[in-house]
Amino acid sequence: MIPKNRFIVSQSADREGWLNARRHGVTATQVATASTPAGFEKAAVDFLTEHREPDNPYMRFGREWEPVMSDYVQVEYGVDPNDWLIRGDYAHHLATPDGISQRGIIGEYKTTGKDWETVDRLPLRYRRQIQWQLWVTGAEKCVVAWLLRGEVNGEFVPEWFEPKTGIVTRDEEMITDLRVTADRLWRFVRGEQ
Repeated sequence: MIPKNRFIVSQSADREGWLNARRHGVTATQVATASTPAGFEKAAVDFLTEHREPDNPYMRFGREWEPVMSDYVQVEYGVDPNDWLIRGDYAHHLATPDGISQRGIIGEYKTTGKDWETVDRLPLRYRRQIQWQLWVTGAEKCVVAWLLRGEVNGEFVPEWFEPKTGIVTRDEEMITDLRVTADRLWRFVRGEQ
């Protein structure tokens, strides 16, 4: 599905190299953020200042449980775990989907404080991230898995024994809009507009 030369760097093997390589293009998170006027400004500022989100309990819970969701999706859907930064047809189009397969399917895994019930109710920023990942990888479908976060005695715990899942297919209209946004953001941060 994805040519070997488009796999840039593995996050687990070289986190600093992965973070640095992400600065050479537009990622799913960046293009999702940049898709609104206020978000475009934030994405540009974050990019130019090398902004990194501070670690917090929500992020730690996600890091702890996303591998569990990845294992579940691998067994149920045959989508292998992934932490490689992948470039698209254009060198500045980048993504790190949580899972990939040789059958044109990727995976994206989220922990959340709200149950979306179905993939049709995913927040728009996540739908944008997924469509960008589909574009970059050339995949046709994405298995989305989400796990509800609860709290017991001040500690985050999963509310369910296994994640909920659903399939998101390509939305070419959204992908076109995201490509325009990503290219505009890339030109802006490079001082070309």
